[in-house]
Amino acid sequence: MKSVAEMALVLGCAALGAVATWKIGGPPSRAVVCDPAAISPLEICLDTLRSEWPEGSFVWIDARSEVEWQRNGLAGSVHLTTAGGANFDELMMAAGERLITVRRAVVYCGSSGCGTSKEVAKRIVDYGMLPEARALHGGWEALREAGLVKDSSPAN
Repeated sequence: MKSVAEMALVLGCAALGAVATWKIGGPPSRAVVCDPAAISPLEICLDTLRSEWPEGSFVWIDARSEVEWQRNGLAGSVHLTTAGGANFDELMMAAGERLITVRRAVVYCGSSGCGTSKEVAKRIVDYGMLPEARALHGGWEALREAGLVKDSSPAN
């Protein structure tokens, strides 16, 4: 019985310390941190994109579901995904006219943990349509944090 009381006291003190830390320091930061030296070569940081890739030199590619893309995709973006049983070759052919107008693509998906954007970026380059395609590090969360989109997106 004594060990149960000691455990309850320890947990109570830990909870009290956590609440005090939250009240004093505020909630933890949920910012998407992107260090170009620490990310995959298939990815790009939003800051790097803004400073090194002029607007109009690339196309945004939405790798989320078609429903999400139609609901709140970036203006001018192309829907191209491998998720949900989508036929990549058919989507690639449908996007062909738009893709041949640029040399680069930036692919985003629903969350920072979504791997679909990296897969799509790799397949675009492998397909031979564009010489360079990168996945946006942080995906939809990075876009929302930067104020480029307003609502949320499910993680797909």
